[in-house]
Amino acid sequence: MPTDSNPAPGKLNAGLLKKMIDHSREAVMVVDAATLTLLNVNLNACQMLGFLPEELLGNALSFVECSLLDLFFWEELAQEPLFEGTRIAETEWMRSDGTSFQIEKRIASYAEGDQHFWIIYAEDLTRRKAIEHQQLHLVSQLQSSLESTAEGILAVNLFGHVVNLNRRFALMWNLPEELLLERKENYMWEHIIASLSDGSGLTASLKKAHMEPHIESEDVLALRDGRYFICVSKPEFVRDSLIGRVFSVRDITTMKKIETDLLAARDIAEQASLDKSRMLDALIVSESRMRRLVNSNLIGIMQGDLKGKITEANEVLLRLFGVAREEFNRIGLNWLKLTTPENHKTYEHALNELRMHGQAPPFEVELISKTGAQLPAMVGLAQLEGSHTEWVGFVLDLTKQRESDRIKSDFISMVSHELRTPLTSIHGSLGLVESGVCGEIPLNAMNLVKIALKNSKRLGVLVNDLLDMEKLANGKMVLNSERFNLVALTRQAMEANLGYAQTFNVAFRFDEHPDHAWAMGDTNRLMQVFANLLSNAIKFSKDGDCVEIKVLEGAGVFRVEIKDRGPGIPVAFLDRIFKKFAQADDGDTRRQGGTGLGLNITQNLVEKMGGEIGFESEVGVGSVFWFTVVAGVQRRDDRVRDNEV
Repeated sequence: MPTDSNPAPGKLNAGLLKKMIDHSREAVMVVDAATLTLLNVNLNACQMLGFLPEELLGNALSFVECSLLDLFFWEELAQEPLFEGTRIAETEWMRSDGTSFQIEKRIASYAEGDQHFWIIYAEDLTRRKAIEHQQLHLVSQLQSSLESTAEGILAVNLFGHVVNLNRRFALMWNLPEELLLERKENYMWEHIIASLSDGSGLTASLKKAHMEPHIESEDVLALRDGRYFICVSKPEFVRDSLIGRVFSVRDITTMKKIETDLLAARDIAEQASLDKSRMLDALIVSESRMRRLVNSNLIGIMQGDLKGKITEANEVLLRLFGVAREEFNRIGLNWLKLTTPENHKTYEHALNELRMHGQAPPFEVELISKTGAQLPAMVGLAQLEGSHTEWVGFVLDLTKQRESDRIKSDFISMVSHELRTPLTSIHGSLGLVESGVCGEIPLNAMNLVKIALKNSKRLGVLVNDLLDMEKLANGKMVLNSERFNLVALTRQAMEANLGYAQTFNVAFRFDEHPDHAWAMGDTNRLMQVFANLLSNAIKFSKDGDCVEIKVLEGAGVFRVEIKDRGPGIPVAFLDRIFKKFAQADDGDTRRQGGTGLGLNITQNLVEKMGGEIGFESEVGVGSVFWFTVVAGVQRRDDRVRDNEV
């Protein structure tokens, strides 16, 4: 290489080469700006490309470049070969083994006399691209976990700007779409505070968190629409540096209702009997457990694949299964081994939902801990974003909820049994007084006796309904299936309810029925079904109206219809007609009385006997309630029996 002050064209002097080597630890190439010929390369460039210096020098730059975009880049650069600073671009180079890789090249210009040179500083982007891909994958995992959790999550930075929020948070607060798109923090908080019955508490917590960024806060929020939330606020750190704050919001409306119901039940028990101390203690313990459940956050989060292998799990989930973190890291967990065989089909169904819809509705399973104990839990799964073989999910321990249900059931059953005996005595005694066994009593006193007798009978019906409801819920009700004549049973039910119909001046009409209606079922419970439906039709009929009963023959079933010409069922109440304690909330309905349990019990009885139940109703016209009974086998002597009946 010439060292004189006027080097030959296409050659570099020693000063330029020294400058190139001394000022860069990167891969460096020098090319002729006019011909794009490689004039010099350093050792780093040779190692990056896998060539010897002599294999590169004298070749065109296209010897290592493999992107068509480079042609346009160099043509544009040739318009002004001498420039200030550097030009930066990404491209692909080819190694000696024929493999290509991405680089970032920074171009500086240099001139000696009339000859222009370009110095190329190259950086291999392979590692940087891998890190970027890994970061994108981690962000995807985090977002999927946020979307699968049952809580609403909002993350803000130190300036209060929204960094992230999941869909659950937006749905819980009914945030308008424009606020989500524009991320206007001030308007978002104004919308949230306006949704509260009293926003002063949350406002004070936000101000305190702004003044003291390292504190944690927890607020119970009452919304104007009747819902209740718990909002937990915690500072967020990265490597001991405060970067923002995370808000976690959980809907506790159901828990609040359960808590209120338990408090009301406790008050009733205290007023009814002061000597029921054990019952009160049980309620207090139940209340304490329920408060702990409301104020706890026991949600397990996991990630797994379609084969059931759990690849990631948080500490809550590991504690639930009784597995240490070290053991999980060493051998992992398999979902199919953590659930009972009966729940495997449920899991397979959830996987099918994942494949079709990307997520599965929450479902309940029985988990098996390390000790072999079975734990009831609710599970929700969602497909991991960007993957067709992995999912993320949450696991909520339902043990305390099951215990609370058992205590409530025991309480209702105990109260019902304790009331039944004294009610029977009261009703019997009042009946004797009314019949004159105790002698003639004044007319005013007799009216009071009749009122008391009527209400004791009504209270007895309520107790029986409560007991039947608990038997059905716990699976303790035994149904005896026998073959019977449905037409005869219908007439028997009409006769049994005739006295009640006469008190309302309502008649029965039973014109349409088949000649043969032999069916299968429990006749005693069917009489109870008839009593509930007929009494409803009677008490909602007008004075002098007629309740129509039909028995229609179908494919393997008989359909019984009971029609009234009452006020009909309000549209807002149609979806709740068969719910427990359901009653339409209008004045006329309340005057008719009732417990709100009859139709729920009726539905359960009909379905347990293999039938179906439903209704059609039009406001101002009336209602038709119907149910089906499984048809029995016809015998030769059925016609003779029908004639005898």
